[in-house]
Amino acid sequence: MTHFRSRAPELGAVRPFDGVRGVGVWLVLLQHAWAISDSFSGYIDLFFVLSGFLITTLIFEEQRSTGTVSLRNFYARRGIRLLPGLLVVLVVFWVPIALLARDLLGFVTLESLSTLFYVHNIFFSPLLGSTQYMGQMWSLSLEEQFYLLGAVTTYLCLRRGWIRQLGVGLAAFILFVWVSRALGHGGPGQFWFQRPDAIALGVLLAIINAHLPTELSARARQRLSWAAWVAFPSFVFALFSSSKLVERLFGFYVPLYPTDIDIEIPENATREEFQELSNEAIQQVLAQMPHGNYWARWGFTLATASAAVLCIAFVRLRDDFAVSRWLSGRLLGYFGALSYALYISHYQLFRLLDPDGNGGPKWIPVKLFAAFLFGAALHKWVERPVARRLRPMFTPKVVAAR
Repeated sequence: MTHFRSRAPELGAVRPFDGVRGVGVWLVLLQHAWAISDSFSGYIDLFFVLSGFLITTLIFEEQRSTGTVSLRNFYARRGIRLLPGLLVVLVVFWVPIALLARDLLGFVTLESLSTLFYVHNIFFSPLLGSTQYMGQMWSLSLEEQFYLLGAVTTYLCLRRGWIRQLGVGLAAFILFVWVSRALGHGGPGQFWFQRPDAIALGVLLAIINAHLPTELSARARQRLSWAAWVAFPSFVFALFSSSKLVERLFGFYVPLYPTDIDIEIPENATREEFQELSNEAIQQVLAQMPHGNYWARWGFTLATASAAVLCIAFVRLRDDFAVSRWLSGRLLGYFGALSYALYISHYQLFRLLDPDGNGGPKWIPVKLFAAFLFGAALHKWVERPVARRLRPMFTPKVVAAR
């Protein structure tokens, strides 16, 4: 391996990360149960930043501890963490469609296969998530595509000593996406609205963290604290600035995307007609995007940049940053541990409970409680037993405590 060696302190358990996941997954569930704030989607950017940072940092730590990086072990650990729960979810929520809604079976089967092979975001537009049975799975696919490509790229750059060059390339990519989105351009296949820049920024953040001194000076810690206290309200603003609830309370609202679409979809439209008209609607949205103040042009970027500052503050300041302490409670940590199980299962469960989405606010507690029960069971009886049995086989002893 190369002479590169991370200078960052050992990551260990970063408790606010679990708290972030715990808060975030409930915001996502609440939005999908009954739309409160379209801009809650900015929380996905925080998930992506954390994911890119964590995966890259753990690769750096394995290289520092063992002198090498085992891609076999890396992908085995990812599979053990992600696949058991996902397979159960895909089967459990495919069966009711096969039994009770056979007219949707072909569509749901394609969605299931696209999810299993992590290409949902390629075959199903995230802009049409509300029309899908698994509308949340685009983000899972994007993240796993990063695991596939990002880990290999980082590994190769480690071997060749190109970590700084990788950082420069990532910075250029992130800036390009931010400028393109600000101008109202969604990129190829609306890819910039899927926020690959957030994952890229997480990787870049890990590279920066690896080059910082092991112990930050008092002055550097103070400046990081100031930056984090700017980032925190900025992130909250991003989450609530496209919220009808906030509009009712304070009169402030920025639409997520253009909504003045001159297309009506007949109630008796076939699946093919529905898809064609939906694609036309997307083209109208994209055409109008550069000509108005829409949250998607700047909200994703603000959420991503704020999330990056908070992430490095959680890691470097730990409990010296008050928000870290707020997010480090046991209950939020528990919800953080459940977050993956809750995320991959709630959307389909809500569809089954309230197929047309017309149940109204009275359905919110029913949906949320059902999602919690299913997610908790999935975590307890599927995820944890598999991880306990298999993960130690692919974890180097020097990092087994993690």
